[in-house]
Amino acid sequence: MATTTSMASSLFTHHNSIIPSLVGILSVLFAAVDVAGGEPPSVVPSACKRAYAAGGGAFTEDFCLSALTGHSPGAADNGDLALVAVDLATANATATEATIDAQLNGGGGGALAADGLRVCLSLYGYVVHVYQPDCHAAVKDRMFGDGKLRLGRTARAPVACEREFEQRNVLSPVAAEDDALAKLAKLAIALSSIA
Repeated sequence: MATTTSMASSLFTHHNSIIPSLVGILSVLFAAVDVAGGEPPSVVPSACKRAYAAGGGAFTEDFCLSALTGHSPGAADNGDLALVAVDLATANATATEATIDAQLNGGGGGALAADGLRVCLSLYGYVVHVYQPDCHAAVKDRMFGDGKLRLGRTARAPVACEREFEQRNVLSPVAAEDDALAKLAKLAIALSSIA
């Protein structure tokens, strides 16, 4: 009886040491099947590392990841991601142009703020209707040098907008939008540089 108990105990101990190993092997196999049968790995993390390095501190790696993740499921390379960043900048500028227009029509903020908003509306008009369509076409055609030149104009527009409020000693009502557009344009420039 003691032999039977020790054999049962030995078998139980032996099975207990095999189970974690078996679970580990099955986990690796299931993970391999998921990778082989699912979506290809995203190019976004490695592109953001390289874009951050190329961007000279104009944006963070986290900003890049946040901007591109979820917006670039079909992106195969840095050129595709550059086009995504161009389109995100266009969407930001279009929304900001509408925001500025609404603020001007609302009449709030005083005369100095309204003067600054009028200048910004003009700047954003160029971004939305001239610079960004040219940027999109250049980057889409993989003419990254031309795209970067045009994106440089987009990146300067929000800086000029903010300067208008600084010169008037008025708080900018579009500071967050200006910051986002500048970063998105610089992200698109960095991605175009590494494409």
